[in-house]
Amino acid sequence: MDWASRGESMGASWIVKDEKGKVLEHSRRAFVEVGSLIEAKLQFLKKRKVRFVSSFGDLIEAIEKLSFWPALQFEVGEIKRELQAFEAWELRIGSWNTIRCASFIAQSVRNLGLNQSYVAAGHPRWLDHIYANDRSASGGN
Repeated sequence: MDWASRGESMGASWIVKDEKGKVLEHSRRAFVEVGSLIEAKLQFLKKRKVRFVSSFGDLIEAIEKLSFWPALQFEVGEIKRELQAFEAWELRIGSWNTIRCASFIAQSVRNLGLNQSYVAAGHPRWLDHIYANDRSASGGN
């Protein structure tokens, strides 16, 4: 997710991978007039088995340990209700390196002015070099 405190716009993205790590699809969504960082995070985190990997350690902690974040009780309740729709789900905190491609896609809304939301098969071709490096480093295809 990429958000600016000016509240003009933000970009969010997600990448769907199979159990072997192959990208099946990716998506970008542009949001406008997002008033706060917490609102941006909640809009961003709104298939049957899902693993959310995010750099939002604070929000994940709020979901897992609500007693530390009582001010977010309503929002966490809403997220947990949404998560119940999944057969299985997991929340993980990821380093920037693990979410960099999704981050680049999200940043394209503000940095490149790409305001069209979309869902597409595979990974974005303009990130071929990163996926090629990831595949060669992991010994994958």
